Amino acid sequence: MDAHSFSLGILAGAAITLLTRMHNGTDSDGARIVASVAIAFLPADAQLSDSVLDSIISFVALDTTLANFGYVAWLEWFAWIVLANLTRGPGLTTVLRLVRSRHPLADHRAAAADADHD
Repeated sequence: MDAHSFSLGILAGAAITLLTRMHNGTDSDGARIVASVAIAFLPADAQLSDSVLDSIISFVALDTTLANFGYVAWLEWFAWIVLANLTRGPGLTTVLRLVRSRHPLADHRAAAADADHD
């Protein structure tokens, strides 16, 4: 667990967020399928670490008793990746949304203040 794995966890969360936004941005089932297939290869091909996807694989390995790690090692890894996913989610995504909405929010507040004075 190092900065590299932490960065991969952030990128995995960003890929899942992108997929969610692509799904919510269209009503076309074809576009949703294309987006899902394209994003599905990203975590595996780029070796991104997503807490949910990799936990499923880890638990399958633990269930076969052939895994070279145990539940404690999984828990340590899981905590690290959840921290990375949370840094991306509430951290980066929320900060970017607040920065993007700063001017429209200021305009809205100014319009509300003008309406109160009339």
